[in-house]
Amino acid sequence: MKVGSLGFVGCALVGALALPAAAAGSLSYDDPGMHFKAPDGWQRVDLPNADAGDQDHKPPAAVFVLNPGRRDQRTIVLDIQSGSDSLDAFEHGHESELHQQGDNGGAHVDKRTQVTLANGMPAYLLQVTSGDGLDSVRRYEYLVFDGQRDIDVSYSGHQGEFDQKAALDALSSLYVVAYPRNRS
Repeated sequence: MKVGSLGFVGCALVGALALPAAAAGSLSYDDPGMHFKAPDGWQRVDLPNADAGDQDHKPPAAVFVLNPGRRDQRTIVLDIQSGSDSLDAFEHGHESELHQQGDNGGAHVDKRTQVTLANGMPAYLLQVTSGDGLDSVRRYEYLVFDGQRDIDVSYSGHQGEFDQKAALDALSSLYVVAYPRNRS
């Protein structure tokens, strides 16, 4: 997840998103390399169109929110960026970015585990904490490399408002395959 996307996630957690939710039934995101469907009860957030000229700071591909504007708000962000050379390179670069973000020393990766998604695609699962005290945020992230793109699918909210099982259940529909080479 690029630093710009991390800022978006932080803003989404501070208060209700000012962006209107997309039409009901639009809880899925699909492209030639991945599929994700947010759980029932979530809302998809309309995002501004990406500036085609700014490939280094693309906005998230999709954002979903549960309980917008409340203390127990949760956010799922699908961030897809130009690819690294490998899953390991993506994970190392992403972790470095996490440590550098924010004014108070950045985010802390509490746990990093190599996993496979339900369809067998290798991934890293990160448990990340940022902020202090009552404002601390917990985030679970799947990092996946589809051969061409770095994919970061995260579930976040205030620490103590949910557990790992809730996060992973909400992300369980994610599957990623090798992105077709004839597509850009």
